[in-house]
Amino acid sequence: MRLLMAAVALCGALAFVAGSAETSAQGNPDNPQSRADWPRERVVVVGQRGNVRDWLAGHTLVGTEGFADGSAPSDSDSRTEYRWEVYYGFDGKVEAHFRRLGARVPHGPIEELDYTENGTWRVDEDGDVCQTIPRVGWGVEVCYYMERRGSRVAMYYTKCGAFYRCYPGRLGPEGVLIRGRAFTR
Repeated sequence: MRLLMAAVALCGALAFVAGSAETSAQGNPDNPQSRADWPRERVVVVGQRGNVRDWLAGHTLVGTEGFADGSAPSDSDSRTEYRWEVYYGFDGKVEAHFRRLGARVPHGPIEELDYTENGTWRVDEDGDVCQTIPRVGWGVEVCYYMERRGSRVAMYYTKCGAFYRCYPGRLGPEGVLIRGRAFTR
């Protein structure tokens, strides 16, 4: 019996040390300050995460989004991150202000453009945030698992819509939740 208890204690200590090393490699997971403090991929944790609808309704997410481009994550993630600001209305509507590559006219030069789009949002039966924005994923619904730490949130893809280089679990929009309609531009 003592041998079994010693083995359990040793396993617990090793798990704590491994968890501490993982935490320091990922930045500060308890108090994230930037996109770099969130893991690039979500690890499934069973448990209660809070009321996602209450977190978002009447708030603006101000941060960045990688628009699902790039390939599988590596040590140097190849995604280009853009400004991403979305107000989530109480009525299920969104107003999105974002920047991304585009052309002002068909076959014109590619440059960074600012967009303002209106769409819809909902929380599905799994507790994921799903939104439909015309110039994001060609207007097809995209869903995210949302994690919150203080005023910062990270959204991980669960349903990629029309993104062809996206995969579930990849980090999507990340930023700060601000009460009210609070766009920086």
